[in-house]
Amino acid sequence: MRISAFLAFAGAATLSLSALAEPSVAPSALAVHAVSGLNATPSAYRLSPDDARHMRGQYLLADGRTVTVTSEGSKLFADLDGKREELVRVGWSKFVARDTGTGLAFDRLPYADEVVVNQAAR
Repeated sequence: MRISAFLAFAGAATLSLSALAEPSVAPSALAVHAVSGLNATPSAYRLSPDDARHMRGQYLLADGRTVTVTSEGSKLFADLDGKREELVRVGWSKFVARDTGTGLAFDRLPYADEVVVNQAAR
């Protein structure tokens, strides 16, 4: 009987102490990762002019086409199939073309080696 009382006390004490522990991830970090798509606030995925400048270049796509990325200040533009569109940042390394909804995912930022294009049907 004493052992069961001790175990019950130890379990209750453990639960009480774990409730006082601080979370392992800051709430603000959780909020940024919970945001998806175009619901992100503009400041959540802000691109600096320096990062935008380092992302400029031509990227060969898996289907053989080439996408050219240019920048003006902190704005990025993609030239794909002869059409130039502004890119809106919707994730850490994900962008969407403002007019057509074409998605571009860079393998890393700001010095990307690969870009994957997902063209939305509109």
